[in-house]
Amino acid sequence: MSEQPPVKESKYHPLNLEEFQRLEAELKTISTFLPEGQMRYIWEVVNKVRGERIAQPCACKSSSGLWTRAIEDLRRFVDERKE
Repeated sequence: MSEQPPVKESKYHPLNLEEFQRLEAELKTISTFLPEGQMRYIWEVVNKVRGERIAQPCACKSSSGLWTRAIEDLRRFVDERKE
Protein backbone atom coordinates (compact mmCIF):
# COMPACT_ATOMS: atom_id res chain seq x y z
CA MET A 1 0.00 0.00 0.00
CA SER A 2 1.40 3.41 -0.97
CA GLU A 3 1.75 5.98 1.70
CA GLN A 4 -0.32 9.13 1.22
CA PRO A 5 0.90 12.50 2.42
CA PRO A 6 -1.10 13.87 5.34
CA VAL A 7 -4.14 15.90 4.35
CA LYS A 8 -3.99 19.48 5.57
CA GLU A 9 -6.74 20.08 8.08
CA SER A 10 -9.24 22.76 7.11
CA LYS A 11 -8.94 26.03 8.99
CA TYR A 12 -12.67 25.69 9.69
CA HIS A 13 -12.27 22.34 11.44
CA PRO A 14 -14.37 20.85 12.98
CA LEU A 15 -16.80 22.60 10.63
CA ASN A 16 -16.71 22.55 6.85
CA LEU A 17 -16.86 25.75 4.78
CA GLU A 18 -20.65 25.63 4.36
CA GLU A 19 -21.21 25.12 8.09
CA PHE A 20 -18.76 27.92 8.87
CA GLN A 21 -20.52 30.34 6.53
CA ARG A 22 -23.91 29.51 8.03
CA LEU A 23 -22.54 30.02 11.55
CA GLU A 24 -21.05 33.36 10.56
CA ALA A 25 -24.38 34.47 9.08
CA GLU A 26 -26.37 33.30 12.12
CA LEU A 27 -24.05 35.11 14.55
CA LYS A 28 -24.57 38.37 12.65
CA THR A 29 -28.28 38.20 13.51
CA ILE A 30 -27.65 37.83 17.26
CA SER A 31 -26.99 40.84 19.46
CA THR A 32 -28.19 40.77 23.07
CA PHE A 33 -31.12 38.45 22.45
CA LEU A 34 -30.87 34.84 21.29
CA PRO A 35 -34.13 33.79 19.63
CA GLU A 36 -35.44 30.45 20.92
CA GLY A 37 -35.58 29.19 17.35
CA GLN A 38 -31.79 29.45 17.09
CA MET A 39 -30.93 27.87 20.42
CA ARG A 40 -30.77 24.27 19.28
CA TYR A 41 -28.59 25.13 16.28
CA ILE A 42 -26.25 27.32 18.35
CA TRP A 43 -25.86 24.66 21.04
CA GLU A 44 -25.16 21.90 18.51
CA VAL A 45 -22.47 24.00 16.84
CA VAL A 46 -20.85 25.10 20.11
CA ASN A 47 -20.67 21.46 21.22
CA LYS A 48 -19.08 20.54 17.88
CA VAL A 49 -16.55 23.39 18.06
CA ARG A 50 -15.66 22.64 21.67
CA GLY A 51 -15.54 18.88 21.08
CA GLU A 52 -18.13 18.30 23.78
CA ARG A 53 -21.56 16.70 24.13
CA ILE A 54 -23.19 18.75 26.85
CA ALA A 55 -26.97 18.82 27.13
CA GLN A 56 -28.60 22.03 25.96
CA PRO A 57 -29.47 24.38 28.80
CA CYS A 58 -32.92 25.86 29.20
CA ALA A 59 -33.89 29.27 27.88
CA CYS A 60 -34.44 30.67 31.37
CA LYS A 61 -32.56 33.57 32.95
CA SER A 62 -30.50 31.26 35.16
CA SER A 63 -28.84 29.79 32.04
CA SER A 64 -27.98 33.14 30.47
CA GLY A 65 -24.31 32.80 31.41
CA LEU A 66 -24.03 29.51 29.54
CA TRP A 67 -25.60 31.05 26.44
CA THR A 68 -23.42 34.15 26.66
CA ARG A 69 -20.25 32.01 26.84
CA ALA A 70 -21.47 29.86 23.95
CA ILE A 71 -22.00 32.90 21.72
CA GLU A 72 -18.66 34.40 22.78
CA ASP A 73 -16.86 31.13 22.01
CA LEU A 74 -18.49 30.90 18.58
CA ARG A 75 -17.71 34.53 17.74
CA ARG A 76 -14.08 33.98 18.74
CA PHE A 77 -13.99 30.80 16.63
CA VAL A 78 -15.30 32.72 13.59
CA ASP A 79 -13.02 35.74 14.14
CA GLU A 80 -9.94 33.55 14.36
CA ARG A 81 -10.74 31.92 11.02
CA LYS A 82 -11.88 34.86 8.90
CA GLU A 83 -10.05 35.32 5.68
